[in-house]
Amino acid sequence: MIAVIGSFALIEYRALVRAKFPFVWFVLLPAASSAILGPAVAGLSQAGATGRVTVGFGVMFSYMTVNYVGRALYREFDSHTWRRTATAAPGKAAYLMGKCLPVLTIGIGQLAVFTIFAVTVLDLPLRAGTWTGLVQLMLVLVPFTFTGLATGALLYTMIRRAELFFSLTYLILMVLGALGGAIVASPELPEWSQVAGYATPHYWAMRAIDEATLGTGRWSVVLESSALLVLFGAVFATVAVARLDPRKERYSI
Repeated sequence: MIAVIGSFALIEYRALVRAKFPFVWFVLLPAASSAILGPAVAGLSQAGATGRVTVGFGVMFSYMTVNYVGRALYREFDSHTWRRTATAAPGKAAYLMGKCLPVLTIGIGQLAVFTIFAVTVLDLPLRAGTWTGLVQLMLVLVPFTFTGLATGALLYTMIRRAELFFSLTYLILMVLGALGGAIVASPELPEWSQVAGYATPHYWAMRAIDEATLGTGRWSVVLESSALLVLFGAVFATVAVARLDPRKERYSI
């Protein structure tokens, strides 16, 4: 299993190193958006609001992991290696883990950069103390990143054409981020949006982030949100593994 994960992960790491666009999507766009729009877009005015908006845009654009999981999986059809992979019949869970591991690295790294910048430069407070607050954020951001990977893998098993898949990933990024309060804080959204937001991983991530930074740092809120994010990821990943069929032909752009 480790050999399967490692071999597929190495291929994807090399592909990501050669690519230039991940930096634009994961760093430049959220950084530019938060700098241009500022805290007013979130309906916040208290100290640390700029840092919160920065982290919020980071959370929203971190769901480009959905897109990049698709790129990794559809790459088999770009390079015409899918028949070889289907014949080799690697374990489905190991195959998905190998394909997704490099994207997980990017996703966690992106959120770490935005969080550290917000805390150290933009004075985003950590209510439970520096180290405790960072642990609280880690317990939320890592499982949140995993939900993006699981969403991408699940979406891939449902869609055969890459063009449709990639179009939907941008819609998912914007809609889930908006409903989850990553851009405008949830209490400032229309009532129907607040209710719909409960069904998004973004809501639970931002709920815990707000509690750890602009709230009172309660562990109960952070752990509850973290557990729900783990549940989101586990359910999506389990269904994705069950549905995956490497023998089914798909169509790249």
